[in-house]
Amino acid sequence: MVTADDIARQVGAALREEYRERLRRLLLQQPKEWLADELIDRLDRLDRPAAPALGRDGHRAPEAPAPGGAPDTSRAPGPPGGSPAPGDTGPPRAADPLRDPGPLGESEEDRARRRERLRACPLDRDALAERTARFASWTRERLEAEGLLHDPPARGGPPIGPENRSPAGEALLLEAKDLLYALLFGDADDGVRLDRVERELLTLTLPRAKAPCLTFLLRAATGIGAVGTRRDPSGTARAEGAPDLLVRVEYGEVAGGLVGAGAAAALRLINHLEVNEEVLYGRMENIEETTAG
Repeated sequence: MVTADDIARQVGAALREEYRERLRRLLLQQPKEWLADELIDRLDRLDRPAAPALGRDGHRAPEAPAPGGAPDTSRAPGPPGGSPAPGDTGPPRAADPLRDPGPLGESEEDRARRRERLRACPLDRDALAERTARFASWTRERLEAEGLLHDPPARGGPPIGPENRSPAGEALLLEAKDLLYALLFGDADDGVRLDRVERELLTLTLPRAKAPCLTFLLRAATGIGAVGTRRDPSGTARAEGAPDLLVRVEYGEVAGGLVGAGAAAALRLINHLEVNEEVLYGRMENIEETTAG
C-alpha cells in the first residue's frame, strides 16, 4: 500500500530532477570566466580543513556529553537529507528543503491548477498595477484586525500555518504566490501579457527551514548557503548562526520597473501570511549593470 511518505519521496525526486535541469540551463548561460572562478572557489573551499568550533572564550568548544556524562563517539554523522547512516539509531537529521522538499513540494497537479488560475486572470500592465497596490495595502496589523490571520506566532518565529489563516487569508496567500510566479516565470502561455525589455536579478535571503514556503521559487533558482545572524523575539526559532539560503532568480522587467514593484509587494504579503520573518531581505538589480566590469 502506498503511504504519504512514498508519495512525498516521489514528488521530491521529481522536483530535484527538474531543479537540476533548470540549474544546468542557467549555468550554461553564464560567462565561462565566471563559471571557472566559481569552480575554483569551491575547490579551494573543499581543500581547506574544517575549522573547530570555538567557545565564547575563543578556545575550542568541548563536545556535548551524551547521557551519562561521556562524549558519544559511537555514531558517525549520517548523510545529509535526513537519512541515518546504516546502523545509526540516533534521531534522524533534519531534511534539507533543497534536496527533499517533503510533502510541501509541488505536484504536477499543483502546477496545472496554477496555470489554470493564471490563464483565468490575464496579467497586463493595468492588472499588475492594481494587484500591486492592493497587495501593498495589506499590513500584518490589518490582516489580523480583519480576521485573515488569527493568533499567528510572533514575527521572526516559525512559519504561519493554515490553522492561523482564515479561508480568505488562504485565498490571498495563494493569489500572492500566483502573482510572484507569473512575474518571475510567466509567459504568454500563462496569460502574462507584459512587454519585458531588460533582465533583472532578484536576490532573496530566506531561512533554510522556511524554504518550503516558496518551493516553486527554489525550483528555478540557485540556492547558496549563507549564515543567519538574526534572532526571533523568543530567541529560539532564529538562533544566531542558523543557516539561510541566498536565492537568486533572473526575470524580465518592463519599462517603469512594474515587475520588480509587484514582486516586492507579493513577497511582503507572503511574508505576512506565511514566512513570518521580521524583515524578508531581498534586492533587485539590473543584470547588465552587475556584470559590467
